[in-house]
Amino acid sequence: MDITEKIELHDCPICGGAGILEEEDMGYYVACLDCGSYTGTVGYKDESGKLTAAEKSAMLWNTGKVINSAPGE
Repeated sequence: MDITEKIELHDCPICGGAGILEEEDMGYYVACLDCGSYTGTVGYKDESGKLTAAEKSAMLWNTGKVINSAPGE
């Protein structure tokens, strides 16, 4: 089973759009498909840390700790 299928993501805290968990350069982040808001990347050092990094990234998203590039943000 893919890690992204194990992680539950809430709707975007900014616009209510769908979020997607992405893997990039030994780390995970969540981004909104509609407005582009995103979390910081949570890194991992080896394969055993992948799930933990994905879960931490999802936790940031689900608690509203996101970056938005809208004016005034």
